[in-house]
Amino acid sequence: MLMPSNTPPARSAPALWAHFSDTYFSLRVGLAALAFAFPLVLYLYGRLRYGLDLQPSMSAYFFAATAQQCASFPMRTLFVGFLCAIGVGLYLYKGITALENVLLNIAGACAAGVAIFPERITVAEAQTDARLRQLFGDCPSVLQWAQAPQGPPLHYIAAVSLFVILAVVAWACAHQTLEYLPAGKGDANRFRRTYRTLAVLMVLCPLTGGVLALTLSHLSSYVFFVEAAGVWTFGAYWAVKSRELSLSRLEADPAAAVRNAAR
Repeated sequence: MLMPSNTPPARSAPALWAHFSDTYFSLRVGLAALAFAFPLVLYLYGRLRYGLDLQPSMSAYFFAATAQQCASFPMRTLFVGFLCAIGVGLYLYKGITALENVLLNIAGACAAGVAIFPERITVAEAQTDARLRQLFGDCPSVLQWAQAPQGPPLHYIAAVSLFVILAVVAWACAHQTLEYLPAGKGDANRFRRTYRTLAVLMVLCPLTGGVLALTLSHLSSYVFFVEAAGVWTFGAYWAVKSRELSLSRLEADPAAAVRNAAR
């Protein structure tokens, strides 16, 4: 078993380059891991640790609580924490082009916006939603918040913008690094098709979730899984991008990658 070490990389250009390349790689893998873990942690940890039922959406975990948990809303910290971590990761990641970098920065801000601005819930919804009636009864402070005047639906605007922007990145920017793939070690066309498929799914999953939430309230638990699929699509994008860049060695050996592009 390897133990953590404070020993710096060897004092050589290849070793130092490998060290910083691994750091960049870890950022991408971290984004993928956060995305894959996010829905699972919300449901499993909420269920096993706090006895919470599956919520109708991922955003609903912001207010998920029993009568004894109204002071803490135990899943709120994890919901906000995951989104902020993803947002920071997107902002810190530097895209290969100026457009990609700007889009990722905006996407990072949108992820933070989803966390900072909770979903809007109204007193009128409680008439047809047993979960909200129970929540308002158990947590009067939430009822007072729902009764207060509310501004624009910033939570939903940020969430939709996040997925749309990431879809644009996957569709219009991801292919920029495909020219660096070495011959015989990666199919550029297959990667391009994969990125565009993921881009479409990043739009379809949230759109489907929104339609279900509006039209099939009695099947609202499906919204959680549709949203989870959208988040996992986001994670799949970063996993595929990591695989592509590991094949091209664009970070580990940029000189060789440039030679691949020149052929």
